[in-house]
Amino acid sequence: MSKESKLEKKEAKAAKKAAKADKVAQKSAAKAEKQHAKAYDKFVKEATNKNAKGEKKATASGKAFTPIVIPPIDQFQSKAELKAIKANDKAYDALVKKINKKNTKMEAKCAKKGQPFVPIAIPGKDEVVAQENKKKKIFSMILMILLIWFMIYFIIMWVNYVAPIKPVDETVSETNSVNYDYETYSNPHEITTTPDYSVSDARRFLQQVIHDNWKVIGYSSDVSSSSITYSNKTIKVNNAKCYVFTCSGKTYAVPVKLSGCYVEDNGKYVPLTFNDTDILFK
Repeated sequence: MSKESKLEKKEAKAAKKAAKADKVAQKSAAKAEKQHAKAYDKFVKEATNKNAKGEKKATASGKAFTPIVIPPIDQFQSKAELKAIKANDKAYDALVKKINKKNTKMEAKCAKKGQPFVPIAIPGKDEVVAQENKKKKIFSMILMILLIWFMIYFIIMWVNYVAPIKPVDETVSETNSVNYDYETYSNPHEITTTPDYSVSDARRFLQQVIHDNWKVIGYSSDVSSSSITYSNKTIKVNNAKCYVFTCSGKTYAVPVKLSGCYVEDNGKYVPLTFNDTDILFK
């Protein structure tokens, strides 16, 4: 395909798009004009009634009467139109501010890189308003479809709903009732608790943990056979009373119940565990 035919096709597509947009704009303008005329007729009717009542009241009281001025239809603006104009002006000003901010950043960036700057074009207010109205129409249509779908769904559920039937209570006559005597339950098993282990037991437990985790802890070799020293103090870790040990520059906490093992890391105690039992059951 030649460049001329591509250009013609592109121009035809643009013309079709412009014609479609113009048709939509005309339709929207006709609708707005109809609504404007309706609002104007309502205003004229209300103003005329108020003027008649006000004039009658002023005549009776002998006061001066100032009638409500009824402007020509092309100068009249309803409350809804004023509100829409205000909202459109606010949205357009925000868009212009946003585009100017982007252009400023892009201009500085292009100047820094030595590249030509092509600013983002600011669209006309009518074009922005048309786009916003189109978005509102699409949103309203989607919302309406969802509401219709939910209404149909609940109607179907309501039609197909079957109320549950309450079962009839079966009563036992007093003549057939029997009183049973049950023996009080007693637990034959002995209740036991985990004992508090000695420091030596805790040291052996810690030796097993270091032996299985020396790489994880950060040692360059297995130091479980080194001196594990009890610090003669206890602390609480995870609400458990723990013996405090030191070994090769590290501090450890072992619960007196041997329910776990912790190594200190930057002021926090990190849990450890053991993988084997070769030291524990020597």
